[in-house]
Amino acid sequence: MINVWIDEFTPCLKDSQTGEIVQTEVIKIVRKSFLKKYNEKNGWYVNWADLLDENEVYALVVEGSVDIQGLVAVSKNEDMKATYVCWMCANPLNNKEIVE
Repeated sequence: MINVWIDEFTPCLKDSQTGEIVQTEVIKIVRKSFLKKYNEKNGWYVNWADLLDENEVYALVVEGSVDIQGLVAVSKNEDMKATYVCWMCANPLNNKEIVE
């Protein structure tokens, strides 16, 4: 079962104030030390550094920026020819369920 709330489908990232579509890039994160600041205590739901033990972690950033807009942790299952999404979440500042 997939339990994900998606407010709308956009080709990239949409600026909620202007409605403008913002171009994005996906970056693979490989260092636990980098992910230490993305944790449950500051609104990222889990301690993302811990997820690197058994998953690949990718960040969504605005093109030309290093400001993370969202994170996703995935693991590949070669036997099933599938990818499992372990966790994904928007930057807490972008989550209208939290910030309004």
